[in-house]
Amino acid sequence: MGGAGTALLEDASSGAFFNPATLAMSESSTLSAAVGIYKKYDTQYGSESDYTQTPFKINTGFFRSLPASTGSMIRKEGWTFGLSILVPEYETFKGDLKSTTANTSTLTYLDESLWVGGMLSRKTSASESWGLTLYYTARNFNRSIQDRTYPNTSEAILYSSEETVTENSIVPIIGYLKKHESGWLLGSSLRLRGIAVASDATFFENRTTTNPYSSSEVNQLNLKTDVFIPAKISIGASKVVNNYLEIAMTADLYEGRSYSFIDLPSKGTYVVRQAIANFSIGSEWTFKDWLKLRSGIFTNISPYPDPDPTLKKYQGEHIDQAGFSANLVFIADNKIAYTFGGYYSGGRGRAIERINQDFEVVTKSQHIFTMLVGTHFYF
Repeated sequence: MGGAGTALLEDASSGAFFNPATLAMSESSTLSAAVGIYKKYDTQYGSESDYTQTPFKINTGFFRSLPASTGSMIRKEGWTFGLSILVPEYETFKGDLKSTTANTSTLTYLDESLWVGGMLSRKTSASESWGLTLYYTARNFNRSIQDRTYPNTSEAILYSSEETVTENSIVPIIGYLKKHESGWLLGSSLRLRGIAVASDATFFENRTTTNPYSSSEVNQLNLKTDVFIPAKISIGASKVVNNYLEIAMTADLYEGRSYSFIDLPSKGTYVVRQAIANFSIGSEWTFKDWLKLRSGIFTNISPYPDPDPTLKKYQGEHIDQAGFSANLVFIADNKIAYTFGGYYSGGRGRAIERINQDFEVVTKSQHIFTMLVGTHFYF
């Protein structure tokens, strides 16, 4: 439903992430899981992509299977306990940034994370509930560059670098839900800034010229990092309009901060993150007792400004995106639900990359296609 989950009930995996207070209001214990059949990135640097051709690229290029989420919840003496496992972020790219007879610049990029959390929630009255989720997160980041330049037939400039970061954090999420007499469910949640537990970073760089010959190298291990999971405030509402339609909406506000990704002057990534708001709206249509359609639209506005080429460093990418989601739900015996669907998100903006031995601001367009299958058990 487009991620509009701050005031939605029933889903243990997403409820713990969006608002743990929603789980205490659910009518049954549940187990749910969703797996990405594939997640495909259509990413292009240096030129404007043709949006009209995007749908024809869904089945081409490289894509991979990914776990998306799993969760379960049980009830004991008025308390609701749950477990949630999520892959909230995954991005990858491998290819040329620029390729000419005089220069070839190649980027390999991977950014992935896994969140595992325990949740507890309790109804404090017939119309109110509170909840808390504690996630333990793991993140793996790697960027490597090969930049080869040939000014003439007797000279070559060969540059390579690799930046890696691994980080673990604890992320608390506090939620509240109220059922209004009008039938609206009103929810809010506060995700506190991630608390770093452990982190490690490395940076390697080599630059070699052939005429005249010279070589320089930087190889730094066990660097300090300042990885940042921003705080988030979410406000949402949902309502069962009639026997056929449920609607939901959520607004998310993220905090801003400026920081260096790794503690290495003049190297690594410098991030300026601005406070930003995003929105999502979703609906669920019930056609039969055994058949539902869920859909939603959402924004993914970038918190990063346009990169500044005078800094001569990697920075956040300013790529504003929007997208939609849809899935069909098949229900058997009122106990098992099967879902099939996915989402699309895309946009274009600016990134800064090392091209032809210098940092250059380039146009970047990105389209993300994800197909998901899921199951949901009620008991």
